[in-house]
Amino acid sequence: MLRIFFIVYFFSSSSFAQTFTIKNINVKPHMVHQNYEHFKRLVLDSPDSEAEYIKGFDFEWGYAYKVKVKETKIGPLSDGTNFEYSLVKIVKKEKVSDTINFLLVIDPLVRYTKLDEDGIENFSLKKTDTYEYLYMDEVYIEVPENLNQKFLDLVEKEMSFLAKFNYKSSKKIRLISFKRYR
Repeated sequence: MLRIFFIVYFFSSSSFAQTFTIKNINVKPHMVHQNYEHFKRLVLDSPDSEAEYIKGFDFEWGYAYKVKVKETKIGPLSDGTNFEYSLVKIVKKEKVSDTINFLLVIDPLVRYTKLDEDGIENFSLKKTDTYEYLYMDEVYIEVPENLNQKFLDLVEKEMSFLAKFNYKSSKKIRLISFKRYR
């Protein structure tokens, strides 16, 4: 009887074992906008992996990274996720020039439709200063005075737009130009 219990336990527990690998991946110095299942968000941009989030990794805008991660097979899940990532160590962290430009979609709405419920945030931009906005609770956007009114017009119309930025600091980017996205 004990032998049968051991065999059943061994086979059932081994079927739940997760497989993982340790690997090096690159992370770009900016995040990207992603349309997720029921909302929109900013995620990591890693050209050589599926990593959108790395547990234990404190991303800073304007720094390119090479990181060693533990990639654990967890899927496929209903949202298409196959792997979970956790930081093993930062192999290389390099500040990029603040003159380098990158593109980022700005979407004023967090969800596809506005929700009329208490405690639900519908908007992705929060004004923090005359020409500064917190985007997706991730990064501050500095808007030059000459672009501010056009920026506000698109935001008020709840229109997405593609914008060009450069880096100001590890938590702030500066708007250079933009055009209507959709």
